[in-house]
Amino acid sequence: MALKKLAVDSVNALGFTNGVFHVECKYTSTGPQIVEVNARMGGGQVHECNLRTWGVDLVEETFFVALGIPSRPVVPKKPLTSVAYCYVNPTKSGKVVSISGLEALQHRENVVWARPLVRVGAEIVGPEQRLPTWLCDIVVTGKTGKEALDRLFAIQNENPVQVA
Repeated sequence: MALKKLAVDSVNALGFTNGVFHVECKYTSTGPQIVEVNARMGGGQVHECNLRTWGVDLVEETFFVALGIPSRPVVPKKPLTSVAYCYVNPTKSGKVVSISGLEALQHRENVVWARPLVRVGAEIVGPEQRLPTWLCDIVVTGKTGKEALDRLFAIQNENPVQVA
């Protein structure tokens, strides 16, 4: 609750009254801390996560605000589903030899998407050299957050993008 209060108070302190906002907070040993506050929708999978979890389309809500239409989405008391996602990094530098594991994931139940971010033949960077290359973007669902996260970790361990 302290993080939610900090997020709402931060948006209010900046004078924002209507819109979709991106707020990042973390709980530290000294209490809740702000990381970022912006008058925009979060990037990456934020739209998809909100739509699947809460049934709220943040793009639609942004249009409503821009047109002066009150934004009052119906939000369920409990999540509709749980979502987990990640950008998969390689464990070592090398060359992408196959993305067929991603293609197979596209048809698996509870996989929203498994998008390649590299092509076969691409030279990629592992953590031993510098910031690793993102190999793919994976989004999954589950009945609970733990189930979704466990599913995501299991898929990651399958190494859906083969590097040699």
